[in-house]
Amino acid sequence: MRLAIIGGGASAVTLVDALARSAPKEKISVSVFEPRAVPGPGRPYAEDADGALINRPADAMSIRHRDPLDFRNWLREAHRGGEFPSADPEARFQPRWLFGVYLRRRLASAAARLAADGGTVDVHATAVEDIVAADGRLLTRTATGGTQAHDHVVMCLGTPRPADIYGLAGRPGFVADPYPLSEPLPTGEPVTVLGSNLSAVDIAAALLRRGHTAPIRLMSRGGLLPSVRCRPAAIGPAEARQLAEAVRRTPPAALWTTVRRLLHDRLVAHGVSADEISLDLATGEPAVRRLARQLGRTEAADCWRGVLLPLLDPVGELLWQRLPLSTRKAFLHRNTRLATVLNPMPPATAALLLEALGSGALEVHSGVTAVTARPGGGFTVTADGKDHRAGVLLNATRATPYDLDEPAGRLLGRLAASGLARPHPCGGVYIDFATNRVLGPACGLYALGHPTAGDLYYANAGSLLGISARAERIVARIQRGPATGTAALATSSTLTIGGQLDG
Repeated sequence: MRLAIIGGGASAVTLVDALARSAPKEKISVSVFEPRAVPGPGRPYAEDADGALINRPADAMSIRHRDPLDFRNWLREAHRGGEFPSADPEARFQPRWLFGVYLRRRLASAAARLAADGGTVDVHATAVEDIVAADGRLLTRTATGGTQAHDHVVMCLGTPRPADIYGLAGRPGFVADPYPLSEPLPTGEPVTVLGSNLSAVDIAAALLRRGHTAPIRLMSRGGLLPSVRCRPAAIGPAEARQLAEAVRRTPPAALWTTVRRLLHDRLVAHGVSADEISLDLATGEPAVRRLARQLGRTEAADCWRGVLLPLLDPVGELLWQRLPLSTRKAFLHRNTRLATVLNPMPPATAALLLEALGSGALEVHSGVTAVTARPGGGFTVTADGKDHRAGVLLNATRATPYDLDEPAGRLLGRLAASGLARPHPCGGVYIDFATNRVLGPACGLYALGHPTAGDLYYANAGSLLGISARAERIVARIQRGPATGTAALATSSTLTIGGQLDG
C-alpha cells in the first residue's frame, strides 16, 4: 500500500505513529511531503521558539489519545537520562521547542517500526501543489515537478499563516508570519504586534524572555487577551452523559439553545458566579486588572472557565458538526470574546505579561481600524481614533481560511476547482464526520487537523488527543484495502453521526 501524507507537522507525526502501532499486515510505503528542513515540529513547535510555552497542559499533549501521559513520560525518561537538564519534567506547561523534540523522536521511532515490518517512510522536502484522481489512484504533483501515485492521501496541512488583512506583505519592517520567532529583533527597538490572540501573546512572551527592553505593543480590534487557564473541574459521569445525550438527540435547530441552557445549569451547580462570566466576556476591563483577577482564580473550584472546558471537550466535535451551518458561521463571526475563553493561555505566561504591563514593557491597545505603510518607512496603526507609529510590525492576526498564496491554500483551491474537495465556509473542506474522508469523488482522500475545522471547529481540530483518535480512524479505514473506484459527490453537509470520540 502506498500512502501520501501532505504536511510534516504534529498531525502527520500522529498519523505515522498510529499507523506504526496498528501492526499493519502488509508493507506500507509512506511518502511525507514537508518543505520545512526538519519534519515533525511544524510551525508551532520549532526549536527556535524558545520563549513560548505550550498552551495546553502537558498531560493533554500526547500524540496517543489512549496514552495521554506519553509526552510527560517521555520527558521524564529523557530527563533521567541527562537530557534537557534545564527542563522541569513535572511542569504543567512545557516549552514548545521541547514538544518539537518529542515529535521528531516519535516520528523516527514510528518510521523504524514500519521499516522493521518491511515498509518505508520517505520525507520529500517539497510542497504538493495538486492531487489528481486517475485509474483508481491518487497522483500527487509537487512544486519541484515530481509525480507519485498513491492508494491513499491524507492532508495534514497544519494551521494557516496569519492573514494579511491590510495588504502589507513585502513592506520593509513587516513580518508577515513571525511564528515561531526565528530571528531575534534588536532589543532596543519598539515592536508592535498586530493581534492580541494566543499567537500574539506567544510572540510577546518570547521577546520578554529574550530580554527585549523596548516597549512591546499588542494592538487589535477588540484588545482582549486570551483568558488564563484554570485547573479543570471534576465533572461527574452523570452530568457528562446528560450533555452528551442532549448533543446526540436534540434536533439541530434547537441544539444551540438546549446546550446553552444545560451548560448554564451545570455552571450554576458548580457554584459559578454570573458576575465572573460577565466580566470575562465583557470588553473594556483594563488588561492589568483582567490578568490579575484571572490569575487569582486559576485554582478555584468554582472558576467557570475550569468547569466549561471539561464539559465541552468530550462533545465539542459532535456539537459543532450538528449545529446548523448558519449558527456555526454566526458563532465564528460574533463570538470572539468566547474564543478567548476556549483558547486560554498558561498561568506562567499570564504572570509574565502582567509584570510587563506593570513595568511599561508591554502595552495592549484596542480599536484598531486601519494599518498603513508610511512613505518614509514604518507604519501607522490607527486605534481608537489615534495614530500610532510602528517601525517593526509583527503580524499575528488569526486566520481560519487558508491563504491562496500559501501552498496549502493553492492545493485546496485546485482541489475545489477539479471537484475533488468542497471548501467549507467555516474553514478547510467538508469531511465525512465518521471517517475524515474528504467529501468528493475520491475514496482515498482524507484530511486531518486544521483542514477539518469547518466540521470539527478549529480548537477541536487542533487538539492532539482528538487528532490522535481521528488518526486511528483513518488508519483503520485505509487498512481495509486500497481505494478503488469513486464515491458519489455529497450534496449536503448533514451526515450520519458517529459515536463520541475516545479521549
